[in-house]
Amino acid sequence: MKILDLYCCAGGAGMGYHRAGWDVTGVDVVRHKRNPHPVIEADVLDLDPNWIANNFHAVHASPPCQGYSAMRHAPGAKGAPRLIEPTRDLLEATGLPWVLENVEGAAEHMRSPITLCGTMFGLGAQGCELQRHRLFETGGGLTLDQPPCRHSGGPVIGVYGGHARNRGSSSGGRGTRDVWEGGHRAAASQALGIDWMTLGEMSEAIPPAYTEWIGERLMTVASAPTQLMLPAA
Repeated sequence: MKILDLYCCAGGAGMGYHRAGWDVTGVDVVRHKRNPHPVIEADVLDLDPNWIANNFHAVHASPPCQGYSAMRHAPGAKGAPRLIEPTRDLLEATGLPWVLENVEGAAEHMRSPITLCGTMFGLGAQGCELQRHRLFETGGGLTLDQPPCRHSGGPVIGVYGGHARNRGSSSGGRGTRDVWEGGHRAAASQALGIDWMTLGEMSEAIPPAYTEWIGERLMTVASAPTQLMLPAA
């Protein structure tokens, strides 16, 4: 079973699908050398949906999140493209089961997404839990039930801006310097379940546990035999 991973970056989402049993091919305008899967260098929106449909069984897409994030007005993010709508059009044109992912700030641009959280999968590091909420919209016959978050109320680790952050009051709150055993990369790697990326890449990555969970459910839908609709006698 083959899945096309659009806007694949360094392969966080792709690794989850791989662990769920999928053969993964990525697409991105830049080939991230640490992505462990084959990557086609191309503009996603230039792809032919018929080519996708003829060569894959499902599609995942993570359009750039900068235009939807809380930091969209920060220097370097202003004017970032918002590509959810044209990407959805491409996914629907393939006729395949599909998954569309983005940050919580994109909620108004997405259709009935579910939210996945690191606490659903026991993710975290050094006594801090990972939340990292991400939205997932689905189509092409795939539907997902919303699992409950399992926030403990304890300290939370965040991975963003090339750092691992602990902003719990017990760690001094904002304005303190985060210190982790083994350094920031070690803490981020443990929290996300990713050991092949740079800190910068991990700052934007989807934890593979999220798409492994989705990929197991997607496999059932994508492998179901197509029902041939015959005309009435």
